[in-house]
Amino acid sequence: MMQYWSVNTQFGIEEEFLLVAQHTGSPATPTPEQSAGLLAIDAGGCTLSREWLSCQIEHGTPVLTEGGTALEALQAVRGAVAETVTGFGMSAVPLGTSPLLPDAGSAISADARYQHLAQLLPAIAADQYINGMHVHVAIPDREAGVRALNGLRPWYPVLTALGANSPLWRGSDSGFASWRSIHYRRWMITGIPPLFADAADHDARVSALLTSDAAEGPAFIGWLGRLSHRHPTIEIRTCDVQLTAADAAAIALLTRALVTAGMEGALAGPDSEVPGAAADVTRAGSPWTPELLDLAHWQAAQLGLTGRLLDPVTAASVPAVEAAERALTAAQPFFADRQEERFVRAAIARLCSTGGGAGRQRRALARGGVPAVLEDAVRLLTESDPVTELGSAGSPDRDSD
Repeated sequence: MMQYWSVNTQFGIEEEFLLVAQHTGSPATPTPEQSAGLLAIDAGGCTLSREWLSCQIEHGTPVLTEGGTALEALQAVRGAVAETVTGFGMSAVPLGTSPLLPDAGSAISADARYQHLAQLLPAIAADQYINGMHVHVAIPDREAGVRALNGLRPWYPVLTALGANSPLWRGSDSGFASWRSIHYRRWMITGIPPLFADAADHDARVSALLTSDAAEGPAFIGWLGRLSHRHPTIEIRTCDVQLTAADAAAIALLTRALVTAGMEGALAGPDSEVPGAAADVTRAGSPWTPELLDLAHWQAAQLGLTGRLLDPVTAASVPAVEAAERALTAAQPFFADRQEERFVRAAIARLCSTGGGAGRQRRALARGGVPAVLEDAVRLLTESDPVTELGSAGSPDRDSD
């Protein structure tokens, strides 16, 4: 088999932030001039763009190869967004859902696509106050991308649990660590992608979906992992936006390593390679039926890092920390160097010990209600923890200590 692993495998990160009014904590309504000011931000090489609602802003990093550069880009753009919106009497908060919702729906962004979607899906548009983090990883060809899609199927729930940062909805605890994940299930094509025989099978099945009146184009394919229709990348969409830049960078680097492992056919389990397999049935010997995968993702969204998850190799019920360790073990051969591995392991250990973003939000809620949640989120958006700093160019090679 062709080897795809490379220290310099390219990747990129997209983050969505919520804008709230400083005096109320409710979603803000930027003026057209303020929105233009946000879109003009030039920091970390990132590109700013509108999201679904006018109270949201999204950025995408430049093409990255190094973890240190990724962390620097995230810190730079987060700082610039925070500084800009402070001048508007607003705050930017990295929360997967808005803790407070306005009585009247927020304005839809002045973007033709979002305006069209709001007319097509008004009930969904009315409360689309959700913010995610998407990770793009370069693929050499679509066959490698499909191999990664197949291999990753039991691993998405672990990433969902690690990235869970949206427990609050309408001022109270939703009972889910990632309410954003549950909210997003209302879309027409979502969840863990099916098992594909090869790239041709993938493309044929996507084409069949796009013949329906519900899915008007490739962007309507909302699987947790999907092949980009515009770039030679696989896009992983399972995580909420992260409270800190360090957590975002660590999860992105773990995702890059797992995607590469999937391309190599190195993820444990019979779904990592399926040449010639019938794509509409579970491969013989695999415990991962479609319904079990769907349940595993729902369970991860509900429990996050505080309960038990389904082991991505055996499908047995295990503590979340054990499932996270499974992911680190699978990813280990595909980290760029030992420094990157140490950085990711430290971040995952921190997430598991604190309950992740969901745990931090819940503790803040208990301490001081929604105002304390927002106060923490404002601070953590730009927090720089020297313990988690990560080198960029010139970082140690894989054999160094």
